[in-house]
Formats: sequence, structure tokens, C-alpha cells
Amino acid sequence: MVKLLWPNTVVSDWSLPKLVSDLRSQLNRAGLQQNCIVTVRGQGYRFAPAIEVSEHPLTSTLMNAQAPLATEQSMPAVTPQSENALPARYWLPVLVIACLCFVGLMTHSTEQTAGLHFGEPSDAIGRILWVDDNPTNNLQEKRYFERHHIGVYTVKSSEEALLLLQMYEYNLIISDMGRAQEPLAGLKLLQHLRSEGDNTPYYFYTLIDNQEMLEVIKTSGGQGVATERPQLYGQILSHFAKK
Repeated sequence: MVKLLWPNTVVSDWSLPKLVSDLRSQLNRAGLQQNCIVTVRGQGYRFAPAIEVSEHPLTSTLMNAQAPLATEQSMPAVTPQSENALPARYWLPVLVIACLCFVGLMTHSTEQTAGLHFGEPSDAIGRILWVDDNPTNNLQEKRYFERHHIGVYTVKSSEEALLLLQMYEYNLIISDMGRAQEPLAGLKLLQHLRSEGDNTPYYFYTLIDNQEMLEVIKTSGGQGVATERPQLYGQILSHFAKK
């Protein structure tokens, strides 16, 4: 499934939310307008109940169609198709593909959950969600925090961050400011979280020398801004020391 949706792409273990998003887009383009995969907080994903119900009539239709064929193979006959035959042929492949994708997602989610526990030290003091569209730029900082028994999990977009925040708890968030064509993506994510009542501590790690922007971050509910590694290390370790 990953090869089909993301050909020639290196996929990390924490790309499951993006994989779900891409799968939903593929199903929508195929004509399935309803949201067939829903998020279950703390567990992962499952099919919407409406999708599970819609499988049963199609399955029974196929089973009923196979019985006459077994007894009348020697008598070829042409029967007119019902008005519902075309929709059934159309939706059946979509549902079969969705079922296969769902099984793959559940397997991937189970493996990812197990990896989460082994990815953190047994004496971890906390967990960071790091939002940056270029996570390789922060590998040195990530290793530093991991040496101090802090788990660090990276995502590349605000959408991925919001999905993970629905399923897992994090002690704080580190974010860049601009991503892709959105120069204020980090600030908008902060403002969205605060508007939803999410008060997870939020730190920016970016080059900002504009005093007005610093004031906007403060009034929006941000905890701090760091432009250099030592400054970031000091702020984050001080935060965990206060726990």
C-alpha cells in the first residue's frame, strides 16, 4: 500500500497519519464521498460503521449469484442486468481495496505502537513532538535530548501534528515558523491549538529577530523562542526540570 500511494519514497514509521490522509484522498477521488476511516483517540484508526454495514448486502449478492452458476454451468443463458448491477460492480472493487488498506493500516499501527515503547528509554522523563518540514536539520538536537532521556518524535506538517496530538500525549511541542509556502505555519498551529483548549507547552526553534513577532508569539500562548542550540537546550531542559 505504501508503494502504491508513495512510489519511490522513503517512509518513516511516524508517517501513518499522512498515509491515512492520502488513502482518504484516493478513496474520495474514486467516488467514495463519505469519511470511511475515522480516528479513534488513543488507539489508531478504524472503518466508519456505515462502511462495515454496506459490505453485507454486496457479500450476500455475490454468494447468491454463485449458487445458480454451480448448477447451471451446462446451460448458458443471457439474463438482463438489473439497474443496480453497475453500481455493485463499481463499489465492490472500492470496498475490497479499502478492506485491504484497512488491514495494512491496522498492522502498521500495531507495529508502530510497539516501536513507540522501544524507541524511548525505559527511564524517559518526557516526550517531545517536533514539527519541522526539514527534520534532518535537527538531528543533532534530537540526539542531545535523547541522551537526556527525552523521547523526540518528528512530523513534517501541522496536519500530522494534529493527528498525533489526538492519539498521544506530549510534554511539549517544538516547531519551526515557516513551512513550504506558508511563512507563519508554526504560529497558526499554535493559535489553533490554543483555540481548541490544548495548552501543551509550545516552543519555537527558528530565526526570529523581530520583536513584534516575539510579542505575537507570547500573546498567542507560546512559551518561548530559541534561535541557537544552547538557547534551545536551556529552555527545554529547564521545562523538564520544573516537572
